[in-house]
Amino acid sequence: MRVTRLKILLAVVALSVGGQVSFAMGQDDTAPLDITLAAIWEGESLSPTNEEAFVKFRQNFTAAKIVHFISPVYLTRAVRNSRVRDNERQKILESIGKGDLAGIYLNGWKSITESAGVSFRNNPTFWGNSLSVRQCLDDCGREVALTAYPQDELRKIIRKSRTLFAKNGFGSPTIMQVAGHAAGPEVLAAAVAEGITHDFSAVAPDLLSPRLYRYPLRQQLLALWAGVGPLMPPIELKTASGPLVQMTANGIHTELMNETEILSRLEAVMGSAENGPPKAGATRHLFIGFPMETLAISLPKLEFALQEIFKRSSETKIPLRWTAENLSKASANAH
Repeated sequence: MRVTRLKILLAVVALSVGGQVSFAMGQDDTAPLDITLAAIWEGESLSPTNEEAFVKFRQNFTAAKIVHFISPVYLTRAVRNSRVRDNERQKILESIGKGDLAGIYLNGWKSITESAGVSFRNNPTFWGNSLSVRQCLDDCGREVALTAYPQDELRKIIRKSRTLFAKNGFGSPTIMQVAGHAAGPEVLAAAVAEGITHDFSAVAPDLLSPRLYRYPLRQQLLALWAGVGPLMPPIELKTASGPLVQMTANGIHTELMNETEILSRLEAVMGSAENGPPKAGATRHLFIGFPMETLAISLPKLEFALQEIFKRSSETKIPLRWTAENLSKASANAH
């Protein structure tokens, strides 16, 4: 598969998630840390175990504001019992608390593409295989790279997704994350053309690629995000359809990282009582992602990470801000 490399200029303007311009070189040691706490709803059926884990998490961390990246498949998939679909939609809606924000998790489920009037592609997947007819009897495609689709078809998929969100009570999202971080230039240009203002797909390849060395997704990430470093702040990225605020997914991926790796990331972003805050110019954006389908397993690491963040914030005097809350306020002010 041919992947066009994103051109990320060194002389970019760093943006805060609230939309105000700041310059990394002039950053104060105690500038706020913007936290994107991201619940990823990838499209798998909800389980009572993970639902209970989420309720527990919200009870223990009432101050945390969450960005919910939700696959539109919950709104497109045909199921034998329509009550099941409606029940899942309602549970997701009820999970979006005050100060939270809903966005699109853009992935390649067959029912999403077909609902948008686009012919489903069963390859290439992140793992290098093609999906079989048997695998797609009900629904399939969460692992198909969106770079498989041309820009005009991507626009249809994103347009349909936003329409479904609005129709079902999720608002009109202007933020998204692309599955597998496979947001090629055509994907981003299509998103901007359909009203997306912020994308959270960029990631420093070194944070994920060692775990993907056997799979084509590794080479795709290296090609797409070669200019993204682990401490790169959000940037304004130019696409063929206009500018986009490119947020990074650099930080803590609870499904993949252990506690030692979590502590290493927090030391780089926040510093510690012993070493003080990081030097001026370091990024002040931290992404913490947790897939809802494995939350019961990763919950201890998620809680560990947030406890450490609150502790270090107190020690280093770095204020905390939540991306979900900041973007919600920015959107309200724009209207």
